[in-house]
Amino acid sequence: MGDNDKKKILVADDDRDLVLALSIRLKASGYDVCCAYDSEETYRLAQENKPDLIILDVRMPAGGGLSSIERLKHSLTTKDIPVIFLTAFDDEEIKEKVRRLGASGYFRKPFDDAEFMAAVARILGEA
Repeated sequence: MGDNDKKKILVADDDRDLVLALSIRLKASGYDVCCAYDSEETYRLAQENKPDLIILDVRMPAGGGLSSIERLKHSLTTKDIPVIFLTAFDDEEIKEKVRRLGASGYFRKPFDDAEFMAAVARILGEA
């Protein structure tokens, strides 16, 4: 299996420590990872790299995750890429909103690692 067969995941969060920890975890599981720290960068990298999955924080600089998913879902290049949300907020309204916007998953920080990785594998069709 060459590098081109690896599933690509874009991790977008303004918490650099979390992005680093997630990157290490995902790479250890055999995924290719690219990182973004705000909404603009997320959108640009998603367009350029066409990842197989995007992991998005709800609250980020330059627009946040909710505006990011709206932009991504309106772009022909990225509209079919699944999105998992990560958030520190346990807010039913946000949970409902991300579901309506087409998110494939929703995890509250701190999240259960095994559960999260199982969801990633499931969404990527590897479970």
